[in-house]
Amino acid sequence: MAALEQLLEVYEQSVLEQTIKLREEISERKKSEETIKDSEQFLQTLMDSIPVPVFFKDKDGKYIGCNRAFEDFLGMQKGTIIGKTVYEVAPKELADRYHEADTALFRSMGNQVYESRVKHSNGSVRDVIFHKAVFFDRKGELAGLIGVILDITDRKRVEEAQRKSEGRLANAQRIAHIGSWERDIVTDNLHWSDETYRILGLTPQSFDFTYEAYLNFVHPDDREFVKRSVLDALSRKKPYSSDYRIVLRDGSQRFVHSEAEVIFDHAGNPIKMHGTIQDITERKQIEEILRHRTDSEKTVAAISKRFVTLSDFDAAVSASLTDAGRLCKVGRVCLFQFRDNGNIIVNTHEWCDTGVTAEIQRLQNIPSTAFPWLMANLKTRDIIHIDDVSQMPPEASAEKLEFEKKSVKSTLIIPLLIKKILIGFIGFSNIKTISQWFGEDIAMLQIVAEIIGNAIERKQAEDLIKNMAYHDALTQLPNRNLFQNHLQMAMAHTRRNKTVVAIMILDIDDFKTINDSLGHQTGDSLLKVVAGRLVKCVREGDTVARMGGDEFMIILPGLVQPQDAALVAQKILAILDQPLQIEKYEFRTTVSIGISLFPLNANDVESLIKQADIAMYLSKKKGKNTYHFYKPEIVHA
Repeated sequence: MAALEQLLEVYEQSVLEQTIKLREEISERKKSEETIKDSEQFLQTLMDSIPVPVFFKDKDGKYIGCNRAFEDFLGMQKGTIIGKTVYEVAPKELADRYHEADTALFRSMGNQVYESRVKHSNGSVRDVIFHKAVFFDRKGELAGLIGVILDITDRKRVEEAQRKSEGRLANAQRIAHIGSWERDIVTDNLHWSDETYRILGLTPQSFDFTYEAYLNFVHPDDREFVKRSVLDALSRKKPYSSDYRIVLRDGSQRFVHSEAEVIFDHAGNPIKMHGTIQDITERKQIEEILRHRTDSEKTVAAISKRFVTLSDFDAAVSASLTDAGRLCKVGRVCLFQFRDNGNIIVNTHEWCDTGVTAEIQRLQNIPSTAFPWLMANLKTRDIIHIDDVSQMPPEASAEKLEFEKKSVKSTLIIPLLIKKILIGFIGFSNIKTISQWFGEDIAMLQIVAEIIGNAIERKQAEDLIKNMAYHDALTQLPNRNLFQNHLQMAMAHTRRNKTVVAIMILDIDDFKTINDSLGHQTGDSLLKVVAGRLVKCVREGDTVARMGGDEFMIILPGLVQPQDAALVAQKILAILDQPLQIEKYEFRTTVSIGISLFPLNANDVESLIKQADIAMYLSKKKGKNTYHFYKPEIVHA
C-alpha cells in the first residue's frame, strides 16, 4: 500500500512537474506568439510608413503581404490581394509580363529591375520600375520574393515632353537651317545639334569635334576672320555675329551665319561658349542674284547713256565692252564688224581682263570664208553658245583651232544687227575656266549688243551725213568746204615749218563737148576715172578735191621748193594722157592746170584760189594740156 502510495506520489509529482513544464512552455509560447505578433505588427507599421508600394509573394507567386501604398497604388484592399496571383489582380497583358519576370527571378535566385506598367482599379495606368529580390526561410530554402514599385509616370511625361520639345526644336532648326552648338573651353569639346551636323554635311552625332577640328571646315580665306572673331569675343566679353564660308567634304561651299556668346566663371575666366550656326547659302544666292540684276540694270543704263551723244564712238564702245566683260566675269570681249558686204571680218574693239593676252592686232581683215561654221550659224541670227570649246563639232574645226589659239575655253557669240541685217558680232570668252551663261546674263548681253548695234547704225548715218557735207557725191573726193578746211590747216602748218604750200586747179579740156555728145552718164564715169587717177599722182597727206563740174583742186603741203609742184603737174598730165575705156568709148583726156604758192603769192585762202584759177585759164589760153604758175604779170597777159 505504501509502495502504491509512493508510486502515486511519484506519478503525481511527475504529472505536476510535467504540468508545470507544460504550463511554462505554454506561457513561453504565448509570449513568443505575442512577440511575433508584435513584430509582425511593427513590420506592417513600418511597411505602411514607406511611401512607395511594397509587396511580398510566396514561391508560388501568391501575394502574402503588401503595404498601404501598394493598396492605394492598385486601388484594392489588402484582403482582396493576399493569397491571389497576378492574374487575379492585373489585366492579362500585364499579368503575363509580371509572371514572366517572377519566373526569371526565381530561376536566377537574385535581384531584378525592369520597367513596366501598373493599372489602377479605376482604369488609369501608371509607368513604373519594379525592383525585386528573392528571400529564404530559416532552412535556407526559397520562400518567395519582395518587390518595390517606383512610379515614373511624371518623369516619363517630362521626358516625353522634353523629347517632343527637342523634336520641335530639331524640326525648327532643320526648317530654318539653324543649328546650335556648345563649346567647353576648358576641355575644348564641342557639342552640336543634329542640324549643325547636317549643315556641315555630316551624319548627326557621327563624330565628336574640337574647335580646331571645326576650323578645318571653314574656308581657308575666312579662317583667320573666324579666329579673330572668337578671340575678340573672349577678350572683350561681347557676343559676336559674323558671316563666312565653309567647305564640305565633297568640296562644295556653303555660306553660314554664326552667332555666339561666352560664359565666364566668378573669376572672369571663360568656361563655355554657346551659339548658333545658320545655313544662309540660299539667302546669299538670292542676294547675289538681286545684286547682279541691279548691277546689270545699272550697266545697261550706263551703256545706253554713254551712246546718247556719241562724242567719241570708239571710247564709248571700249568702255561698254569693259563694263559688260567685268559684269559677266569673262576674260575677253571682242567686237567684230563685217566689211565688203560681209566678206571680211575685222576685230574693231577689244577688252581683256588682267593677265589675258590681247588678240585684236592679229584679227584684222580675215576672210569670212575662213570660218564657214561660224558664218552659217550667224546667218540664222541666233546666239551661239559654246559651253566647252574642246567639244565643238568636227564641222567647226577651223573655229575650234582659232579659239584654242586664243586660249578660249568657252564663249558666247551675239550677232550684231542693223534693221535685221547682220553687220558683225560680239564675242564674250572665258579664258581661264569653262563657264556657262544663264538667261538673265544672256538677255542683258543681247540688250548691250542691240545698243551697240544701234550706235553703229547711228554713227554710220552721221558719217554719211558728214561725208555728204564734206565730200563730192559722185567721186567721193573732198568738196569745196573740206578743201578749204584742209588748206587752212596746211597754211598754218607751213607758217610753223617755213615750207611751201602749192594749190592746183585742174579743168578737163573739152569736157562739155564729151558730156553733151555722149551723155551725162558717160561724163560722170569720166569724172570718176579722172578722180581716181589724180589720187594716184599725189602723196597720202595731199588733198584732191572736186569743186564742181569738171574742175578739181589739189593741195600739196610741205614742199621744200616750188619746182616740186611742177613735178606733180607733169605726172598728172602724163597719167591722164593715157587711154581710158568707158563703156564702148576710148578717151585720151587732157587737163589745164594752174598753180599758186603760199606764202609766195598770197597769204589767204581766197586769194590763193583766185590766183590758181588765173594761172589755169592761162594754160587753157596757151593751148591746154599744160600747167602754169601764177605770176602777177599774167593778170594782164
